[in-house]
Amino acid sequence: MYDRNRNLVTRVDGVLVNVARARGQLFVCASACCCGRTEDGFAPVPVDLYHEEWERRRLRNFVHLTIGGCLGPCALANVALLLFDGRTLWFHSVNSETLILDLYDYIEAMLDADDYLAPPLSLAQLQFTASAWQDRPDGEPLDDRRRWRGRDARPELMDACAVSHGANGADASDPGRIVADMQGAAAMPRKNGELVFQAPWEGRAFGMAAALHEDQLYDWDDFRRGLIGRIASAEAGDEPFDYYKCWLGAFESVLTGRGILTDDEIVERTSEFEFGERDDVF
Repeated sequence: MYDRNRNLVTRVDGVLVNVARARGQLFVCASACCCGRTEDGFAPVPVDLYHEEWERRRLRNFVHLTIGGCLGPCALANVALLLFDGRTLWFHSVNSETLILDLYDYIEAMLDADDYLAPPLSLAQLQFTASAWQDRPDGEPLDDRRRWRGRDARPELMDACAVSHGANGADASDPGRIVADMQGAAAMPRKNGELVFQAPWEGRAFGMAAALHEDQLYDWDDFRRGLIGRIASAEAGDEPFDYYKCWLGAFESVLTGRGILTDDEIVERTSEFEFGERDDVF
């Protein structure tokens, strides 16, 4: 049996309480947007086994167990977070009873050793970094482009957007026709007269550009000139020509040029989708 550590705490009602000081805590994601969602193709989370093993091994006062909702890394599923002696250990894809038993065996091994131990191979291959203060478990360089700027970091954008509404430029009497009826180098891909989109993101990029123009946030001629320039560069290059990659690049340029978004904000939003922090909208 492991030694128990306790801490005397005075509650707000004046009662002195003897509180167990745990060596760690195990958090299990079991009821969030991905973990355990078998209807979405993810493996189930054996919630009963987590609790039964925790009780059977009498870990209550040493490593507390919390089974609940989202832990954050939504691009992964069936995530478990183990805090032990000040260390943060993240594991993904804890999909089987064997892995859960390995996790509890690992916890008991550290308690027996009275020290932190490296995870066993079965868990080490599932370990990842999800905390800003941690290096990657495999020792490879981190590539974290996301930086918190705060809601008041760029108050000037509010004025810029306010001025943009109602700005002069392309004829706003029928903005939808101006967008769809571009001619020459900027003409949109069509089949039998209808616009053609090869992937959902292309239609979304088109819709966003059209909607913001309809709100008169930017001059359509500025976008069209940027699109023509990108098409010319792409056609002169060695890569296969992709019309909507040119479209997206021109759209991002006009947004940053008007001060509606910054380059960092575009990278931030891209990262949110890349890391599963936002769901695709269809």
